[in-house]
Order: sequence, then structure tokens, then C-alpha cells
Amino acid sequence: MTAVIALVLACASRPQPQATPYVAKRQDMAKARPSGVVHDGVFTDEMYRFSLPIEEGWVAQPGPETGLMRVVVRHVATETRVELWAFSGTDLEPRIREGCDWTFKTKGRPRAFAEEVLLATCVPKDATARRVYGTIFVRDQTLFQAEIQPPNSSLLEGRQLGKALIDGLTW
Repeated sequence: MTAVIALVLACASRPQPQATPYVAKRQDMAKARPSGVVHDGVFTDEMYRFSLPIEEGWVAQPGPETGLMRVVVRHVATETRVELWAFSGTDLEPRIREGCDWTFKTKGRPRAFAEEVLLATCVPKDATARRVYGTIFVRDQTLFQAEIQPPNSSLLEGRQLGKALIDGLTW
């Protein structure tokens, strides 16, 4: 009798295992897309339509498409960092940076990309941190803040390299 029950159970049809359907992972496209692209040595921002030549010795990293920071460019030899930010509004004042105070502000000379320019220096609260040299200007109802962050060991060289990079901005 036990053998008959075992035979019936062994021969009984079993439900086929159902394959779980493939579901693609949802991606937040705004997070996944960069603010622009680097092509033939030029970074082009897709939202604000500016271009920034990336000279030899510099490496560009686009920010997120919907972010305020549009691009970070780093000079490999000196470790100088240049960040380009975009904020809504036209108030020609530097935006708050955590960990430092904008202690110096002055009107700058007109540049190829803007007639009115504010130059500012953000001094870090931590003496070992980098100073930030800002070039602030308005373009098409958007405030742009280009920040040069040279290492403390090469302030002058880093500022000159960063300024030369920023001077390449075009619309």
C-alpha cells in the first residue's frame, strides 16, 4: 500500500515553476544623466549651452543634469580644482559655501562672457583647507559662480591656471 501511494505521488503532475518576469530596474534619469559632455577637448553644458575648452593636463567631470554644479575640472599636475555652478536669480553675490566665509569682494573687469563680474575670496575656517577664488557673473537670468580652488602649496600657479581655464568660457 505504501508503494502504491509513493507511486501515485511520484507520477502526479506537479505545477511547473513559474519564471519570474524580468523587471528592469527603475532609474531616476535625472540622476543618471550628466550635465553635459566632453567632446574633442570641449565640455558643453546641455542645459545652459555654454562651452569650456579642456586644455591638456586638465580632466573634466560633468555634474548631474539637474544639479547646481555643472562641471568640475581638475588640473592633474597641480591638483587645482575649478568648479562651475549655476544658480537661479541675478543677485551678483557669491553663494554660501560651507566651511568658509566670503571675506573679500570687488568688482572685476568685464570678461568675454560677461560685462559685470564680481571677484570674491572665500577663506576657509580650517587653515589647512583650500581658499576659494570666485568669479561671479549673470548670464540669461542665471547667476554663474566659477570657483578656483588651488592647493595651498601652489596658490599663485593654481589661480593663474584656473583663470586661464575660465577665460575660455563661451556661449
